[in-house]
Amino acid sequence: MTINFRSLKRLTPPSTEPITLAEAKQHLRVDTDTDDSYVAALITCAREFCEDYLDRTLMTTQWQMKMDNFPQEIGIPKPPMFSSGTATAVSVTYVENSLGGTATLSSSQYRVDRDSTPGALRPLYGGSWPSHLSDENSLTVTWWAGYGNSPEDVPRVVRHAMLMLIGTWYERRQAVDSVSASELPIGAKALLDFARWGSYR
Repeated sequence: MTINFRSLKRLTPPSTEPITLAEAKQHLRVDTDTDDSYVAALITCAREFCEDYLDRTLMTTQWQMKMDNFPQEIGIPKPPMFSSGTATAVSVTYVENSLGGTATLSSSQYRVDRDSTPGALRPLYGGSWPSHLSDENSLTVTWWAGYGNSPEDVPRVVRHAMLMLIGTWYERRQAVDSVSASELPIGAKALLDFARWGSYR
């Protein structure tokens, strides 16, 4: 599946992180509060790094992308698409004509495949996408993705890779030091590679 989108924007960031501050401090063997804000920042950095490396969404997040026209099927990046609870809404809006009027496509007019990686939107069987103005950013798709709202929803292998990254960054605060010039610790890389999705990447 080829995914062509002009822009990808995180509309709603996750409300929690896959690693709690207490978990990170336990891993670092830190028992003071002096570096709490720094450790919290490392947790967010580790989550964003892992999401980019895996090309996936870890915690519940709302995304938006813009396209120039309707393809045969719309590939939804940053899987997994959220599949339960209230954060399952998908919105598809498009510019109808050169006058600039926009319309929202009813969810009854397309199918949502949340099980594939990445997810996909397809027209109904025997149906087609509506006619519209083919122009830059004329189609906007909004959706929710992520494993869930709780740290335990995220695969343990990814959470442990995050802890390894946090530990490395906490101990080595320079881009490169005399101990190691590796951008990604070997152990963390092995864990993240295990969690990658082959041909999707």
